[in-house]
Amino acid sequence: MKTKNPLSLLLSGLIALAAAPADSVRAADGSATGLIEGRVLNVTNGTYIEKARVKVEGTSLEAFTDSAGNYRLARVPAGTAKVKTFFTGLVTQTADVVVSPGQTAVHNIALEGLQRKSSATDGTIRLAEFVVTGSKEMDGAAIAINEQRFAPNAVTVVAADEFGSMAEGNVGEFMKFLPGVTMDIGESGDANTVSINGVPAANVPITVGGFDLASANQFFGSGTGREVNLDQVSLNSIARIEVAYTPTPEITGSALAGSVNMVPRSAFERSKPVFTGSAFIMMRDSEKTFRTTPGPSRVPTRKIHPGFDFSYIVPVNKRFGFTLSGGRSTNYTTEHGSSRDWRGSGFPTTGLTAPTAATQYPDTTVDRPYLTAFSFTLPTKVTTRTSIAATVDFKLAPNDTLSFSIQYANYDSMTNGRHIFFQLQRVEPGDFTPTSTRGTGMLTIQTGDYLSNGTTYMPSLTWRHDGTV
Repeated sequence: MKTKNPLSLLLSGLIALAAAPADSVRAADGSATGLIEGRVLNVTNGTYIEKARVKVEGTSLEAFTDSAGNYRLARVPAGTAKVKTFFTGLVTQTADVVVSPGQTAVHNIALEGLQRKSSATDGTIRLAEFVVTGSKEMDGAAIAINEQRFAPNAVTVVAADEFGSMAEGNVGEFMKFLPGVTMDIGESGDANTVSINGVPAANVPITVGGFDLASANQFFGSGTGREVNLDQVSLNSIARIEVAYTPTPEITGSALAGSVNMVPRSAFERSKPVFTGSAFIMMRDSEKTFRTTPGPSRVPTRKIHPGFDFSYIVPVNKRFGFTLSGGRSTNYTTEHGSSRDWRGSGFPTTGLTAPTAATQYPDTTVDRPYLTAFSFTLPTKVTTRTSIAATVDFKLAPNDTLSFSIQYANYDSMTNGRHIFFQLQRVEPGDFTPTSTRGTGMLTIQTGDYLSNGTTYMPSLTWRHDGTV
């Protein structure tokens, strides 16, 4: 009997394996299987749901939807499968799906927050389980809670819509409310860097969509160090923020206590176009007039400024979509401050303790400290933030998505520093009391402008495959 060449047998086997659907071959016990795939939609707001749990009852088969709401269940036993779908805040749904051997069954799922059942006898409507999902804040909270529920490690996930609009669109102002996160507040009052559970900012990686975020702030940053400043990051292009407190193997080694990932908006997260926008004015309690007033430079200016931000998500069709977001804000602030130097024992609650010197500042007792220096600062600052971001999503195949995104952000500030400093350089014995001091000294008045400007461009190109390898 003629035998075939072993190489021919190997090639024939590989061709047959490649031709057969990898996810719809026979199970370990030899029974025929098929495949179930589809998308999960929140019909209340038209959003495709990420991390919805889809499970075949009576088996260990389960899958979680991706960012576009797609799921894929492989090796499902042929016959009628009971598919159960769960998502926080929506009504759990169970449906029968017929699976044919070696075939793919398409099962799209629509979850609701309110079910209604009509009685056939009297026509009345009986309300079943009621779940409130009527605002973008509630929707964002449900997404965040659901992602935390099924995360493999300890994480906090917060949707950007959950807190509504933030002043200046500053991500740092948004993140300071998260547990375990401490924001470093700079001299200008802005939230700059992130610390997790006491670990320095240099050991807290910041990413956008999984890509490391660059820091363009050359004044307050650490130059070539790992510390990342958030001055050039805008909140209006971010869907949610994920803070991982327990590092996993795929997280960079510099994440001693955790990391922060900002998830950009996606066109495939919606079933229809959605536009949101807001216009506002920004002011401080110290300046409530629309008229021009002195400062911060020599020319009088207005201290109340308009601003806006917007987000436009457009799923053109099932294979193509784009997003566009942007914003601009200008904020005027005053930064009062004062300091005092007390000689002797000092008043711990009111100023600093300075040493005494026999030739300049005579010694004193605990009950008779005296003041020798007083400074008062009144800097004013104008900060302008401008940002724009765009994303283009294209499905190359049912399980392959190509996404290109670019983010631009600019941070511009001008600070006018005004400083008055009173200092006594010599005090004679007996010329002081706890409430007054006489002596010889100097009065210094300083003023000057400080300019800071930084721009960040962040393009990224990703290919995502959800399915078998």
